[in-house]
Amino acid sequence: MIIETLRAVHLKHRLHEGDVSAHTKSAQTITREWQAAVCNEGVLSEVRVSKANNERIDVVDLGTRIAYELKVSGKNTHHEFYKDLVKVLTYNEYQAPEQRLTKLVFISEEAGIRSLQARLDVLFLKMLKSKHSLHIELVGI
Repeated sequence: MIIETLRAVHLKHRLHEGDVSAHTKSAQTITREWQAAVCNEGVLSEVRVSKANNERIDVVDLGTRIAYELKVSGKNTHHEFYKDLVKVLTYNEYQAPEQRLTKLVFISEEAGIRSLQARLDVLFLKMLKSKHSLHIELVGI
């Protein structure tokens, strides 16, 4: 439901022309509308990583213990992915084991996801699973 809702919002608001400012506003609108549509008692948006910083995770499903991070544009997805991964790992360090997130779903446009998949190291992903009990899923909008 979370991914399907995002796809519908993305289709409605994503610009294919315009300047940087217009694209930034479009991305902000997509994120806000998506978060508003999916949030409820167990699904929260803008979840603070820790009291020590102001970093936030886009959407967290507390019931399934899944974090969702969105990079609307498919450009430079690898930068955003690693930043988002660090946010989830840091969040988990502040949680009791039974409250830690077990999956990061990173979402971006198809081209960005393909580029990221080609760059990700298989041993790195295995290490995240074995040492941090964190699974990674890359999803194209």
